[in-house]
Amino acid sequence: MSPELERLAVSLQATLDPEAAKKLEAFSALVAQWNARIDLTAARSAEQLCEVLFADALMLADEALVPRGARVLDVGSGAGAPALPLALLRPDISLVLLEPLQKRVAFLRTAVGTLAGLAGRVVVREGKLDPRAPAVAGAPFDVAMARATFAPEVWLPLGLDLASRALVLTATEAPPVPNDGTRVLCGVRYVLPRTSAPRVITVYCGA
Repeated sequence: MSPELERLAVSLQATLDPEAAKKLEAFSALVAQWNARIDLTAARSAEQLCEVLFADALMLADEALVPRGARVLDVGSGAGAPALPLALLRPDISLVLLEPLQKRVAFLRTAVGTLAGLAGRVVVREGKLDPRAPAVAGAPFDVAMARATFAPEVWLPLGLDLASRALVLTATEAPPVPNDGTRVLCGVRYVLPRTSAPRVITVYCGA
């Protein structure tokens, strides 16, 4: 296990076995390779990449947040985090990744085809979610998530239109307050070790 990944796992109190670590490091190497050509992410150092790619996924791997056997939708997948690392950590779940940018779609499909254990349970679709009429083939999903694609208060009703539970990832802003049609199931708070930046994952469902 790389020193960066080991430090991150220890800091987040996340259990990470050697086989899972090997899979995550293969993903990180693929991101670094493509990053040199198409600028997938602003992160460049090994430590930056490790935190950006894996911190959220290590927390999301908890079955309290993403139930066993869940069908997961990830909207605005970007460079694949946290969805692909989550898929590597949780071989029991299946995912649909929705991404509008063609070059990122090409990367995501390469990653799914290259990394062990993803083909057959991770599907990448090129497209953009219309907030006025949210629709994704295969809905309703068990879990819907989006990181930095919509404002939290915008994403929450969209996510619950598409899945039985919506994950809202926030940083400095407060998680949305549930309305009469939603309730909070659970959540987790943590701090990114490199920057000390706060993070919150809140799980919502219909009332």
